[in-house]
Amino acid sequence: MPELRNAPLVEVVFEMKWGKTRQEGNELLLEFSQEEQTLMPGKLQLLAADKGYNLLEVTSRQLAIPHIVKYRYRKGRNSYPILQLGNGVFTVNQIDFGDFEYKWETFLGDIEQGIKLFEKSYLADIKELPLIDVQLRYTDVILAENDESLLSFINNKLNIGILQLPEQLLGNENIVTDSQSGSIALQVGCKKPEGQIIFKINQGKKDGKKAFILDFIIISSANIFANITQETIVKWCIDAHKHHSDIFHA
Repeated sequence: MPELRNAPLVEVVFEMKWGKTRQEGNELLLEFSQEEQTLMPGKLQLLAADKGYNLLEVTSRQLAIPHIVKYRYRKGRNSYPILQLGNGVFTVNQIDFGDFEYKWETFLGDIEQGIKLFEKSYLADIKELPLIDVQLRYTDVILAENDESLLSFINNKLNIGILQLPEQLLGNENIVTDSQSGSIALQVGCKKPEGQIIFKINQGKKDGKKAFILDFIIISSANIFANITQETIVKWCIDAHKHHSDIFHA
């Protein structure tokens, strides 16, 4: 069986979302204090600059939308890793192409540093953060070999078992089993860390060639944390990271 010995990573993102909620009629709304929306970005900018993140990019001058990034903190133009902040969202991003190389140990250090900066810039004790969830997201892109189909790629290259369409579909001449827009999504629970694994595979193009785009997401809700601290979040990242390599043959 052909093997994918190394995940062909494009981007990896650590993200945490938070926000106080209130009920208004049948609608559940998120609330952020004025200080959180105005003082926190500037405080994070000063703290991040001290660690080399000297460039601030503002993605929009409009009112901040909950859980949408508005501020990016970089060490240079178009450089990685980057820290990102918005109302109720903080991320650490790394890519693995061009001049940028991803290594888990380095990225984990970037996450740890990012959480420390976030903790210092948050306007209360981080234990009081109204956390909603944390996520670790990977995007991998793999060129197809010999015009292989999406099902063939999954069954021969990934360590997730054999997938087979029902005979009624395979034998139906009106069914296209390898369309350009083919996609498959799987979702399973996990115990360490407690949460969900979401795995999406889409067929697309890379440099004009047939390719498969893999999105692998580990997500846990806030209720798994007895205490929200830098240490518990970093420990969560270590546990979540172990699942990514499991879908590839070692």
